[in-house]
Amino acid sequence: MRTLTFIGCLMLLLFLLMFISIVSSAPSYEHVALQAADQCDWIGSGGGGRGVRPVYLRCSRGTILWRYPRGALRIVLSPPVLAGFVSKVNYELNQGKDNVYKKNDTHSSGNDGPFRLSGFRTCTKISGPIRVYLETRGKLRSIYSPRDGKDVASHRCFHAKKQPAALYIEAEEFVSDEHDARLQYDLELRYIDSRQGLSRRFNDEEEDCRPCSMDELAKAYCQSDFIARGTVSAVQRQPNLEAAELVLRVTKILRRIEENESNNDADTTDSHDRRNVRVRVPTACDARHGQGEFVIMAKRRLGDLILVCAPRIETWAKAVRELETAPCVLQS
Repeated sequence: MRTLTFIGCLMLLLFLLMFISIVSSAPSYEHVALQAADQCDWIGSGGGGRGVRPVYLRCSRGTILWRYPRGALRIVLSPPVLAGFVSKVNYELNQGKDNVYKKNDTHSSGNDGPFRLSGFRTCTKISGPIRVYLETRGKLRSIYSPRDGKDVASHRCFHAKKQPAALYIEAEEFVSDEHDARLQYDLELRYIDSRQGLSRRFNDEEEDCRPCSMDELAKAYCQSDFIARGTVSAVQRQPNLEAAELVLRVTKILRRIEENESNNDADTTDSHDRRNVRVRVPTACDARHGQGEFVIMAKRRLGDLILVCAPRIETWAKAVRELETAPCVLQS
């Protein structure tokens, strides 16, 4: 009898051990959620013990909120479907004339058009008790620490070439008054024109300061989040942001799309619009205060307006008259 009781207890113990092993090895719901293919945002708290918690995000913009951070995260950022974006770019630029690519152009490189994806630029805005590093060529390059002297509103940007960008985020060892760490990110695809004799780069730092061509003005008008006519009342240097800010006195708003709104061509002008708008320009552009009226075209990045093109009103009016085709209806 005692033998049967002993065998029964032993079998029960083995069953409990197997059950505990299965439960502990099964992925938690949180971990499964982190692996989601189209997730833009992540919210979590605490840490994952001694290991590094992986987070996979595939989106053009989003936010990571880490409450009471402990341990480390490895964030892998990938842009959404690349092929669709490049096809969209080809379609828009196919609508132009003269030096703009046509479908029967002998310089075409296959069925995908002349534009070849060369990577993407990621910009981040970070705050909180963490240290952030970029994994590059087997090394870690510092992106952010609470004591690096930069303003939390500054945009910290880096490039990745044709592969996901991996960020290693480590919680500060010392307890501070801040309990939340926040990282906002914005991914912008970069592509090159592979047509014979052309090597232009788009969405690169070297291009940020170059005046826009006629075709680029049309493209910028149709894709910008904020377009307005106005005068530049001041240029304020912001060394802590590594940028300058154009203070624009608005005379007419042609389009304004808020961050959570969809793109549309509706006229958003009304009596409640703010008449003073700040638009960021990279320090390298050495922006100056110019006389006259301009058409300011800006994109929204990490909650701030970033200058894309700024033609004088006369230049823009000429472009509207002379451009026979454009991706959208142009207004002046």
